[in-house]
Amino acid sequence: MEIVDAECGDGPVPRFVKVFAGAGAAVVWVMLIPTVASGSITGSDGPGATVTVGASDGGTSTGPSAGPAAGDQGNGPNGGTSGPGANPWLCTYTQLVLNDIGGFAPGGPTPGSWYTVTCANRITGANTTQTEWIAYQSAAGPPPVDPRALALQAENSLQLPAPVVHLNPSGASIVNLPTWLWIDAAIWHSQSVSASAGPVSATAVATPVSVSWSMGDGGGLNCDGPGTPFLPAQPVSGQSTGCAYTFARTSAGEPSSDGNPNDGAFDVTATVTWSVSWTAQGAAGGGTLPTLFTSTSTPVRVEQVESIDEAAHEMEQGTTTATTTATTTATTT
Repeated sequence: MEIVDAECGDGPVPRFVKVFAGAGAAVVWVMLIPTVASGSITGSDGPGATVTVGASDGGTSTGPSAGPAAGDQGNGPNGGTSGPGANPWLCTYTQLVLNDIGGFAPGGPTPGSWYTVTCANRITGANTTQTEWIAYQSAAGPPPVDPRALALQAENSLQLPAPVVHLNPSGASIVNLPTWLWIDAAIWHSQSVSASAGPVSATAVATPVSVSWSMGDGGGLNCDGPGTPFLPAQPVSGQSTGCAYTFARTSAGEPSSDGNPNDGAFDVTATVTWSVSWTAQGAAGGGTLPTLFTSTSTPVRVEQVESIDEAAHEMEQGTTTATTTATTTATTT
């Protein structure tokens, strides 16, 4: 290790040590700035204290990022100042490897090394020598991890299932006859994915909330759950659903796959709404994330059936007749 003097100018004063790692090795310049703990004083010479400590063996430090911390500054010996104008002090720093290995105890809570600091005043001729504990300059740590950004990554990785659509009647719906609607209940549970970076991880959880149905004829409805399946083997009178839709017109004339207007169908779409929340581990955070949606569309033919229309018409007429008769009777009485 070659010690190189660096003249001290105005303001913070950098000093440098030229270190040779071995024969033919590259030269490393380490900027050194005086500061912190001093060893025992054995005498004085000039404005600074003189400390005699074990001899330097000229080796190089094996500690992390050998060299003083960049934040330690001084314009003269022992971190003092030399007044206005050019700084007259010229200082040499020599690392005391023997003392680091088995000599003095560490001089501070931060990892570092002991140095002999010799300074000479070019104007007055005064000289000072002291020993200082100088902390290693730590490498810049990684940027802090944003747990919500991890949560968004996790949400983007979610593979949510698309709904499987079921209707009854299953072949073609009938005008004025309610059509049962439901999706497979197998997807009706939470889905989660986690993402991590270093010690921080975040988990996004998507939960199905509702199913919205767009019926293709301009109408639609929202259902709170997947719907109730229709069971053909059971009596109709014993079954009910809160998710059904009644078409008011036929789908004839709507677009069809074969181009035949009589085969026209409404495009029925079921869309599942997923609410998404997130939690974090290794960092503070949690809350909600953007809502997600999955959907499936299917063509549904709607036919006109005379018997259904006549029954509906008779029900309307019966209601009107009953109302008229009741009104007439009440008036006669």
